Amino acid sequence: MSNNLKILSLVFIILISVVITLFVKKNKISIKYSIIWYFICLILAILTLFPNLLGPITNFFGIQVASNMIFAIMIGGLFIITISLTIIVSIQKEQIKNLIQEISIIKQKIKK
Repeated sequence: MSNNLKILSLVFIILISVVITLFVKKNKISIKYSIIWYFICLILAILTLFPNLLGPITNFFGIQVASNMIFAIMIGGLFIITISLTIIVSIQKEQIKNLIQEISIIKQKIKK
């Protein structure tokens, strides 16, 4: 990996981390959900700074090109984010349903 590509990658990773931090400060995203993004940025930063770590990992999984391993890691990270967001939405949907039922019960009690 050339030095220019390393620098560009690190700048991009830092930019993502700063944007996530700004979202946390503005309460657009909670801290517990931002941890996933920080973790992915950390993994990408480590792999950018130490590209030799990727060689044994790619050999272990039988992947021939290291860039394909990076794409696989990124896709895996996106799957983790998607699954966590799906869980969050499902929990919130259940909470909304319960709140609607409780409000309906309270309205009926008030009418009586």
